[in-house]
Amino acid sequence: MIINVVYGFLGAGKTTFIRYMMESPPVGEKVVILVNEFGEIGVDGLILSGHGTQVAQVVELPSGCICCTIAGDFRRQVTDLYEQFRPDRMIIEPTGVATITQIMQILEGEDLRPLYSDLGLIHILDGSEFLSFVKSHRHFMENQIRRSRLVLLNKMDRVKGHMASLLVESVKEINPDARVYPTSFTKLDPAVLREILLPSEQGPLDTEQASEEESREEHDHGLADHYQTFGRRYPGFFNRKRLESFFDDLRSERYGEVVRAKGVFKTSGNWVKVELASGRVHIGPGPEATESVVSIVGSDMKMGQMEADLSNCRGD
Repeated sequence: MIINVVYGFLGAGKTTFIRYMMESPPVGEKVVILVNEFGEIGVDGLILSGHGTQVAQVVELPSGCICCTIAGDFRRQVTDLYEQFRPDRMIIEPTGVATITQIMQILEGEDLRPLYSDLGLIHILDGSEFLSFVKSHRHFMENQIRRSRLVLLNKMDRVKGHMASLLVESVKEINPDARVYPTSFTKLDPAVLREILLPSEQGPLDTEQASEEESREEHDHGLADHYQTFGRRYPGFFNRKRLESFFDDLRSERYGEVVRAKGVFKTSGNWVKVELASGRVHIGPGPEATESVVSIVGSDMKMGQMEADLSNCRGD
């Protein structure tokens, strides 16, 4: 079995990339997907379910971070998926606040190491937010970038032309060994995608490279202690226009500092997926579900006001 860990900060494009991978996976492979979301309500698993005929199972691990609070559940789930499906490939999408060093230490443990033949890390970076995020969370970002030989510098359609080369150089300064691919909507040349899904000759960079200073700075929780979550499930219908207005308001400081929001909602017309990432709201077709779900991550959030205003979006 090959394991691919697709990691990156909240809203960088991890789920979008996994959906893209599943559009043209290696022929004949049986694939399972394990998704861990920071909030108590999972949305990404719903979005990925049924995407690709070779996907045998999509499993969610919400309510925590696999590098710390639910590490035991993570180990058990990897083992159970392997024993039940005997997949050719397992794709793991950890929460955006997890440190890749801690995840690697779990996967390289003596209980899981015999299960796979290759472990490949794919780091998704938001190019439009990269410089500001490095400035505010330098140790976290440097730790994440140093671990992978492959970095997708995403959302470059939002970056001015003269900045593109500077961003690539900035990533290479942190990790000279990384292959950096500027992308938009995580799209790669099909030949490149096929290449990166092949077993790695070198494997991921050694997690022992983490310095004692980085270990102290990151702690086991990554950035989990910096953020709080709001997650809800709702029966019935939502009004699409009121939903769009609510998500637009999330970009202001009306509800505190919201860094990521996503949900799947039932409207009178159809199911829609609404997302806020990198300061932009996108709404489009969503998968059918038994109920509407939403997950919001931020800091100093006004939960009561948020819940009241979201409830006001219900109805035709």
